[in-house]
Amino acid sequence: MMTDKARLVDFLLLRTDCRMVILSVCKQALVPGRQCSLQTIARVFDKLNTVFRDYMQGIQPLDHRRGSYSFRTPDSKECPSNVIGPSDMYTHVLTIFESSSLKSQNYKFIVAVLIEYIRSLNQHNIQVMYVLYELLIKTLVGNQCFYQLHQFIQYHVLSDSKQLACLLLSIQVEYPPAYQIALDMLKRQSTADAEIIDILLSKGQVLQALRFARGVGKED
Repeated sequence: MMTDKARLVDFLLLRTDCRMVILSVCKQALVPGRQCSLQTIARVFDKLNTVFRDYMQGIQPLDHRRGSYSFRTPDSKECPSNVIGPSDMYTHVLTIFESSSLKSQNYKFIVAVLIEYIRSLNQHNIQVMYVLYELLIKTLVGNQCFYQLHQFIQYHVLSDSKQLACLLLSIQVEYPPAYQIALDMLKRQSTADAEIIDILLSKGQVLQALRFARGVGKED
């Protein structure tokens, strides 16, 4: 078998019935003792996401509100086997990082791989699944990398969403600043006013909740 995983993926992309083989190659590239360099992994991600984006361009319009294509691989017999989307990649490859048998894995490598995959998805205008953010944040929090988490949010490596804000609220015991970060994230959303008021009230911040409600015209 070719030792260069990127060249191997190039070869497999030309074959039929290759989806599970490609996913197996990707998974092997992340196994301790057999893992590839981050540069090679990034090249593989880009190759697969290029194929996925090009296929999606032909079957569905770009979601202009999000500016990206759906992360779901089309469930169709007509979908070529070399089309591998984020849902496939997460289910068959990246969940390896959740395995208890990989607790000895260098968390910095895990973070770097997830960041590279998110970068590649964004570069190819493909939606990033929330579970990827969740896996990244759990890895960072589990290793007390709170400053790095803050940086990723500040520089929009992690995109704002209600789901992400709720996840941040869930880690405020381990990382108290997460509360304010989550609140600020919700304020940047145009449809999260009710959630913000509920959060403020749950913290006993009645006056702040009233002021916010007046500010957004929800005094009732």
